[in-house]
Amino acid sequence: MQDIAFLSGGRGRDNAWIITFPENCNFRCIPEDVIAKVLTYLTSIARQSGADSRFTIILDRRRDTWSSLKISLQKISASFPGSLHLVLVLRPTSFLQRTFTDIGFRFSQEDFMLKLPVVMLSSVSDLLTYTDDKQLTPELGGTLQYCHSEWIIFRNAIEKFAVTVKQMAQMLQSFGTELAEAELPDDIPSIEEILAAHAERYRLLK
Repeated sequence: MQDIAFLSGGRGRDNAWIITFPENCNFRCIPEDVIAKVLTYLTSIARQSGADSRFTIILDRRRDTWSSLKISLQKISASFPGSLHLVLVLRPTSFLQRTFTDIGFRFSQEDFMLKLPVVMLSSVSDLLTYTDDKQLTPELGGTLQYCHSEWIIFRNAIEKFAVTVKQMAQMLQSFGTELAEAELPDDIPSIEEILAAHAERYRLLK
C-alpha cells in the first residue's frame, strides 16, 4: 500500500489531511480499483477523527515523465472518493521532462481542473507555502517521522481491538435481553441454579 499512497498524519496550513503519493515508476500499471480501495481506506481513517476531513494530495513525480504524470492525475481523479481540496505535484526535474510538463499541463489544465485543483511545484521547498516542515516526511524535506511497517502494526492492533469491543457489546446486549426476558421459576433451587449460570456467563464476558 505504501507504494501507492500513505497517510502520515501530516496536515496542510488549512488543516486538510495530507495523503502522499511517493515516487513510483509502476504507478501507471496499478488498476484504478486498487487505487480506489487504498484511497477509500486512508480517507475513512482520517474521517474517523470527526474533525475536518478535507484532503490534500502530494504527488511526487520528480523522477517521472510528463506522460506518466498525466496518467497518475487521471487515475487519482477517477479513484478518489469524494472531492479533493488540493493536489500538489512535484513535477519532473530533468530539463526535458520539466519542459514537456510545463507545455503539456498548460494545454491539459481543463482536463484536470474540473475535478482536481492541481498546483505544479518545482521543488520540495515550494511545499512550505502550503504546509509546515513538521507536517512533511523526510523524503519531502520535512521532519515528520513515519514508518509504514509500524503504522501497519498499529492499525492492525486498533482494528482487532475495535472488532473485539463490538463483539463484546453484542454479547452483553444479548445477555441483557435474555436476563430481562427470563421467567424465574417458583422454587428456590431452580432460581439459584439460573442465577449461578448467569453469574458464570457474566464472568466469562468480563
